[in-house]
Amino acid sequence: MLPSVFQKAAEVISIIEKHQFEAYFVGGCVRDYIIDRPIHDVDIATSATPAEIQEIFPKVIPVGLEHGTVIVRHQQESFEVTTYRTDGAYTDHRRPDKVHFVRNIEEDLRRRDFTMNAIAMNAKGEILDPFEGRKDISQNRIQTVGKAADRFEEDALRIIRALRFSSQLGFSIEDETKEAMGKYKAFIDKLAVERLTVELEKLFAGVFYPKAVESIFELELYHYLPIFKDVPLLLKQIEPVSSLAPVFAFVELKSPCITAADCVKAYKCSNQLKQQANTLAEAYHRYKQHGIDAWFVYQLPKEQWNFFVYLVKLADNEIINIQELRIVQEQLPVLSKKELCLNGHDLMKWFPERPKGKWIKELLNEIEYQIVTSKLANEKSKVKDWIQWNQPDQD
Repeated sequence: MLPSVFQKAAEVISIIEKHQFEAYFVGGCVRDYIIDRPIHDVDIATSATPAEIQEIFPKVIPVGLEHGTVIVRHQQESFEVTTYRTDGAYTDHRRPDKVHFVRNIEEDLRRRDFTMNAIAMNAKGEILDPFEGRKDISQNRIQTVGKAADRFEEDALRIIRALRFSSQLGFSIEDETKEAMGKYKAFIDKLAVERLTVELEKLFAGVFYPKAVESIFELELYHYLPIFKDVPLLLKQIEPVSSLAPVFAFVELKSPCITAADCVKAYKCSNQLKQQANTLAEAYHRYKQHGIDAWFVYQLPKEQWNFFVYLVKLADNEIINIQELRIVQEQLPVLSKKELCLNGHDLMKWFPERPKGKWIKELLNEIEYQIVTSKLANEKSKVKDWIQWNQPDQD
């Protein structure tokens, strides 16, 4: 019996088959099932066109009709269903100019990047493997479907994906595939940086990351990675991590001319990731000056603790026990601004003659610091007395 993650999706396949069309599980879910890795997303390929799928199922979301992809809603869950297709020419070396829907699963599998991703499985768990992907999996080998040169000339992102899979799975890259990666690496410059960023984050997260780095240096691919082309040796110092934020913070710490903000801009990451990277870099500098004290733990979000420990180990080879952070946090009088006994409205009531201004925020910040560091009790009467001796400056 197939794992539970396939069960509801198998119902979708069965419904499609009852309408005289083919449907298979394809891509990473099949690969990971064979390898016995955790399965996160289940993708379905079918001989039915998007219009035919819309006739079969009452709830269909047309998310990518030009590529044959729809989302089928079934039993309160969503399933991505894509029509078998072949790709036209890749004149920009990034995406096909057009796609052609076909009725044959083998034609669809033939266009995929690597043999381990070109395996299909039906709802009964029977495998269709026309390009011997299972053999490559059993030999821990990454190999393109068909000629490697053709695959990388079509889409240079596949070069980075090969590195990513090597990092995630620990597989070696087959010789012809690796040779073609080196030959067509200049096409990486043609990629949208957002696509590169997605793959790079997964690459850094792989438990076999050092294996991927070996290939990066063997093929000199770092020349085509923004930021790292200027500081390539940092790639060898990085250890596996699930976010780019601590990586970018590390780059800032080790590179006098590159900031985390530069990294975020180069890879077009979110403002949230920029804030996380800046927070980690600032936390590192404060830690080096003051150690782990109340104000440090209060300012560092708990979800960043593991990344901070990672950053210190990476930068200084120093091991911090995260229990140190927990102990300090347990002793904090407050955990957030919301827990303070007063707010800006209270200050305005206490100083009715004062116009609104930056003095409110500055005074609140100072009170917050005094309370967090246990120099002032979190009680309105105590705070009011403290203010009498620490009058805010006029704006």
